[in-house]
Amino acid sequence: MAPCARIIPCVLLSGFLLSGVARADDRTEVLAANRAVSAAFSTLDIKAFDPLWAHDDSVTIIHPISKAVLVGWEAVRKSWAEGTLSRYKEITVAMDDPSISVTNNVALVVGIEKVRGIRVNGDAAEFSALTTNIYEKRNGHWLMVHHHASRMPQ
Repeated sequence: MAPCARIIPCVLLSGFLLSGVARADDRTEVLAANRAVSAAFSTLDIKAFDPLWAHDDSVTIIHPISKAVLVGWEAVRKSWAEGTLSRYKEITVAMDDPSISVTNNVALVVGIEKVRGIRVNGDAAEFSALTTNIYEKRNGHWLMVHHHASRMPQ
């Protein structure tokens, strides 16, 4: 077998195997995107969420109080604007030590979100939620395409 015949399959195979490997910068960028979503809550302004989410019919969300999966950017945005953000006077959300995995242009972030806030009626709220966030890299930006949060048992 000619030397080129042995080298070319190895090069092609290594290129295929490495194509799914994320750059170190991707993990850092995904962590920054996830922190930006958490920070957006404290503004209580839906406009802070707009640049962080993909704006198409493929995005989905399941809130801790959801009874169904909401599908599409319009439904997701409305759920934040008329739901979570309208129920609080103050809110902070933080995910400490998330697990992040990146393959190609998709990132999975899993962790426990700690939610603290003051509801519009003055009641304090504090709970933890098991959370999964999925991001997709589009035009060089990591945008959220799915959020699922389930309250942890007390």
